[in-house]
Amino acid sequence: MDKLIFGIAELLVGGGLFAFIQFIITRHDKKHDRFAEVMEALEGIRKEVQEIKQGASESEAVRSRTSILRFQDELYNDIKHSKEYFDQVLDDIDTYEKYCHDHPDFQNGRTKAAAAYIRSERDRLFKEHKL
Repeated sequence: MDKLIFGIAELLVGGGLFAFIQFIITRHDKKHDRFAEVMEALEGIRKEVQEIKQGASESEAVRSRTSILRFQDELYNDIKHSKEYFDQVLDDIDTYEKYCHDHPDFQNGRTKAAAAYIRSERDRLFKEHKL
C-alpha cells in the first residue's frame, strides 16, 4: 500500500513538476512574443513620429518662405515695418536657409533675392536711423 501511495505521489509530483515547467516555458514564450509585438509597435510609432516631425519642419520652412516673400512684397510697396517685424522676418530667413541647407532636395532658390533685399533694406533703414 505504501508503495502504491508513494508511486501515485511521485506520479503527481513528477507530472505536476513537468506541467509547471511547461507552464513557465509557455509563459516565457508568450512574454517574448508580447515583447516582440510591443517592440514592433514602438518601432512603428517611432517612424510615424519621425514622419510627423519631418512634415512639421517642412511646413515651418514653407511658412517661413511665405513670410519672407510677403515681407519683401510689402517693402516693394513702401509699407513701413517695425524693427521687431524685421527681426522676425530675419529669424524666418535663418530658419528657411537652415532647412534648405539640411534638406538639399527641398525646392529652394525662391527667397535668395528676397532675403538679400530685406537685409539691404534693414541695413539702409538702420543707417538712416529709421529703424
